Amino acid sequence: MDSSTVDYIGKLCAVVYLCGCPFRCGWCQNKELVLERNCSIVDIEDIINFLNENFVIDAVCVTGGEPLMQKNVIELLRRMRNETELLIKIDTNLYFPDRLKTALKFLDFVSVDVKSPLDRRYDKLVGINCNIDRIQESLEILKKWKMPKEARTTIVPNLVDSNDIRDIAKIVRNVEFDYYTLQQFRPSNTLDEKFEELETLKREDMIKLGRIAKKFLPKTRVRIVTQENGFEEIEF
Repeated sequence: MDSSTVDYIGKLCAVVYLCGCPFRCGWCQNKELVLERNCSIVDIEDIINFLNENFVIDAVCVTGGEPLMQKNVIELLRRMRNETELLIKIDTNLYFPDRLKTALKFLDFVSVDVKSPLDRRYDKLVGINCNIDRIQESLEILKKWKMPKEARTTIVPNLVDSNDIRDIAKIVRNVEFDYYTLQQFRPSNTLDEKFEELETLKREDMIKLGRIAKKFLPKTRVRIVTQENGFEEIEF
């Protein structure tokens, strides 16, 4: 567990990391969590006690890995809702629609990864033969959920380009996400070491992609995040 000023928009939050992920994105920077290295079993009771003893936080973000992969995550969220006064957010890759639907009753905010347009390109991004229907089902569930929600895309050189951003922006618009965040790829500690040889996009190029997205998303807050300037909101 950790504390963060960036994992829940506008709030100081605790971050609870859960191990495991069905995807094998070569560019992922959380390989220890994905591969379940150095992971340990922690009682839900201990997590709740930690949250209640941290008097400076306003919220909690449950992330991973892929937190919905954990069988006990629904019970964790239920107890967070009932036994703390914190706002609750989850980060998810959309691959577990049934658990997402159950989890939403306990959540105040959801951030999701939309890695590419919803076609066979997804396989290349996530490193497995991906069942796109599961991701589409999760998006349909979120379309009906009227609480704050964010979509995020990591801009991996040679894998995500301006045409992809146009197509993803249309998905973001259809689901009515409140935020769309384009994340600058960082070539360090990646699941596949060959991605560490890539050069990250410059801030100027990230801004250009953000403006492409904004053309399709006039009602959505579009942001980029870079090492140079952190989070920046994109205007017309």
